Amino acid sequence: MSAVVDRGGAHSSGLYADRLGWAHRAYQRFINALSPEVREHLVGGDGVHEPYVAVYGKTQVGKTTLLLELMEVRESAQAGISAVLRGRREYGKSATATAMEYRRSPDNDWHLDVGAGPVVYADDNAMCDALGALRQAMSERKLLSDDPVVVSIPSDRFQRSADAGLNVRMLDLPGDNPTDEVERVHVARMAERYVPHADLILLVGRADDLSFLDPAALALPGIKDWQYVPNRFRIVTTYSFTPQSVQQYARQLDGAPDPARFRERLLGQVDTFGLPLAPEAREPHRFYPLEFGQSWQAMLDVDLDFAARLAPVVAQVRAELHADIRASANEASRFRNACDIHIVARRQQEAGVQQAQATMELLGRELAQAEAGHRVSVKGAQGAAKRAAAARARLAERAHVEAVIAQVAKIDVDEQAGLVDRLGTNTTYLYGRMSQFEDWLRKAFLAREPDDHALAFFGQSAPDMQGQVIALNRIVEDEFSSLRSRMNGYWRDEYYPSMSSSFADDTSELRAAIRACAEKAGKLAHKDWTRQFKVRLAQLETEANTADAERAALDQVAKSLLEQQQSLMNQLDRTRSELDARSARLKQDGALAQRFRIMLDQEYLAEMRSRRAALAASRSPLNSLSILLSIALLQEERLKIKPT
Repeated sequence: MSAVVDRGGAHSSGLYADRLGWAHRAYQRFINALSPEVREHLVGGDGVHEPYVAVYGKTQVGKTTLLLELMEVRESAQAGISAVLRGRREYGKSATATAMEYRRSPDNDWHLDVGAGPVVYADDNAMCDALGALRQAMSERKLLSDDPVVVSIPSDRFQRSADAGLNVRMLDLPGDNPTDEVERVHVARMAERYVPHADLILLVGRADDLSFLDPAALALPGIKDWQYVPNRFRIVTTYSFTPQSVQQYARQLDGAPDPARFRERLLGQVDTFGLPLAPEAREPHRFYPLEFGQSWQAMLDVDLDFAARLAPVVAQVRAELHADIRASANEASRFRNACDIHIVARRQQEAGVQQAQATMELLGRELAQAEAGHRVSVKGAQGAAKRAAAARARLAERAHVEAVIAQVAKIDVDEQAGLVDRLGTNTTYLYGRMSQFEDWLRKAFLAREPDDHALAFFGQSAPDMQGQVIALNRIVEDEFSSLRSRMNGYWRDEYYPSMSSSFADDTSELRAAIRACAEKAGKLAHKDWTRQFKVRLAQLETEANTADAERAALDQVAKSLLEQQQSLMNQLDRTRSELDARSARLKQDGALAQRFRIMLDQEYLAEMRSRRAALAASRSPLNSLSILLSIALLQEERLKIKPT
């Protein structure tokens, strides 16, 4: 008979342990069919991980104290325990070296298990040193295990009514603002290891700094998108009642205050911070404004009236959080969350659409800029090519311009020289002729320029002939100086050709001087035009080469911008395609929520048929009873997952 009892007991124990096997099979089938971006928001489906709660937030917001409160550690002992848990770490930095699991010790000693079995520490100083060494090992990358460090707190530090404490694993994760790269890598590794499998995650932050709810401030995977699957998260704010504004609000409330009023106020503060919440995420029951610690207790001790009004509210919120954790940190809750996967899919799709639209808008602006830049570059290259062609066309006129400049040197003075033959025999006429010729030569000199076609070659580089008038005057003065000097020495103004050859000699010298002035003036003009001709040639060469280089550079820019346009258009096409594919996947994922319910029913019915078949085949009353009990247990678990 004992053998039968043993077999029945073993069979009963196995049936109890397998009471959720059917749900795990359905869950595994379900998450395997999901897209990765949706699957990451659900707890892993291997059925190995024991349900637990993860506590996450910035340093110095009271995460560890919150855990001690939830574990029902005596308030008078919390400060001392917190100091020990810091491991002599200075305030302002994260006291949590790695993922920590806190438990109640079986005795009045500290116990520390870093993966090699528990080590007992009889006093606070020894435990403090051990935790300091643990942090040092983390900073030196010497932690050999990624399993949570288990800290067992002396039993005498707990309330005597410790049965009210939570019987759920609770992990304290390191703060999300690490002080160095080693700590950052470790924090990320801990989050990646424990966040995906946590059945409930407490996001903890100060009520006067709600930035911890901003997705941009939550960089770790599985947490930054907490609004996608809000059933897995609870928002716990610390320092929720100490601000003067909250105290004033509490005193002005009519009647007895209740948690609903403060949750409503907290949500209003979230809106004030400009942190948009999805409808599912802003449901009040997900928010827990709390207050605890010595400063809070000291304030209550001073203001008894305030304590009478608010202490019951804080106690009620804490009790509601206790109850919520018990109800949520279990496998049934895990499966219920999966039934809401359509919310995750919808949020993912909305976020994906917004991100894709923002990307496409940015790409569109960049494409428009590239197109505009391409048009400017092409137009600029065309202009540069025209300038280069124009400069080279001018350079091609070089021979013609040189020939025209050669003609500039030739000043015809035959008529001016012929006028000497008509002069009367008096020095006054010769002086007058010299003066008249000087005026004529100046005008002729200033008028010396090539034809219009050649003149166009010079552009703005034509010589300034007016600037050479002084040099021209010196030429005339030098050529006429000898004649003027001799004539100035005459005693009489009248010539007597019959008596002397002076008139013939002076007129001959005047004609020679006129021709010499014309020749030198022509050379002066030719020199000036030749000098500017060379300057203009250099300018045109520079203009042509510069324009060629500019055209080549603009052609390259235009080519690059054309390639950029093509790349941007390809990116736009890929973004649209990815958005369409993502939307299709997420739409399918949303439809799978209903499919999961069907999978649960299928696996449940298959399990039920199997157990009924075993019941029908049973020949032992005791075994039959155990099977009947397991069937009842199966029905009970199904109701937890799928309430009717």
